[in-house]
Amino acid sequence: MRYVFVGAGVLFMVPVLFIGVLGNSGQHAVGVPGEVEGIPAPVLEAYVQAAARLEEEFAGCTGMEWPVLAGIGKVESNHVAGRQVSASGDVRPKMIGPRLDGSGVGGNTTPHMDSDNGEWDGDTEFDRAVGPMQFIPTTWASHGLDGNGDGIADPHNIHDAMWSAAVYLCVSHPRAEPVDFTDPDHLEAALLRYNRAGWYVDKVVGHIDAYAEIAAQTAAQVPRVGTGASSEQGRAAAEWALAQVGKPYLWGGTGPHAFDCSGLTMQAWKAAGVALPRVTTDQVNTGTRIGLDDLQPGDLLFYDTGAPGGSPSHVTMYVGGGQMVNSPRTGQSIRVEPVDGEYYSARFVAAVRPG
Repeated sequence: MRYVFVGAGVLFMVPVLFIGVLGNSGQHAVGVPGEVEGIPAPVLEAYVQAAARLEEEFAGCTGMEWPVLAGIGKVESNHVAGRQVSASGDVRPKMIGPRLDGSGVGGNTTPHMDSDNGEWDGDTEFDRAVGPMQFIPTTWASHGLDGNGDGIADPHNIHDAMWSAAVYLCVSHPRAEPVDFTDPDHLEAALLRYNRAGWYVDKVVGHIDAYAEIAAQTAAQVPRVGTGASSEQGRAAAEWALAQVGKPYLWGGTGPHAFDCSGLTMQAWKAAGVALPRVTTDQVNTGTRIGLDDLQPGDLLFYDTGAPGGSPSHVTMYVGGGQMVNSPRTGQSIRVEPVDGEYYSARFVAAVRPG
């Protein structure tokens, strides 16, 4: 028998059963589908953003992708099943686990006296696991982070919970050594730090592998750049933009792990050897105006979405076949969608060919 961690720190007593190498977990081409059955859209976006952000802010942690966090979230809360998620990411009603009073409920035989005066779990006698990633208050006190920049680290907020879980998997290494989540041994060790039980790791890895397969299929479906009359530089810009699909939107972001709309188009054309201004209101005046019937890969499409800063307020890139690469807005990821979609068609301003 050994103490094991359920969620991010809940101690249970179970027989020790360690599993071997975790197959090919982490060894996959990553894509972000528009939807995944059983995962609410905002929860999927929170997984994606937390995974992409980790490598950008923690140089010692590489290879983190959304299926890893989704695998944990599936086991911990079934992706906040039965709850509502607000626009800011708050889960209501809150997800609170059973009282950890050592009575054996859920397998718990070790009492955990209240550590947060009931702040997160509403219990002033004993602790309970809380939130979509099921942290206990003592672990949250040391590892809880503000993932959405509102100044509060709240385990009941999907952005805070997913970001905290991603960082915990990284920094919980006892020797602070680099962690490569594409390495099956590293992944297994990280999951065991999250919950030191072989049965738990086995369940999580099963879900990771299933989500990794969805991610791989999505990556394979990203369209190839058209081969029409586009310039070599235009095709290069479009290829570069397509390679960013699945990365999160970040206001002011210019990469490499997150972009806003004009940051994406600027960096794509920079990769093709053409310098563009930083913002949409300047990019629209750089190049040649063209009609929608004349679009070629690399061309920029401008829209007035009503955002502050003047018109046009949004830009995408045409990649051929009637498709465009789009970094839409906060809470969403870079994606491919039809040019003639209802939302953007109604807000079209101009098409421009840089260079």
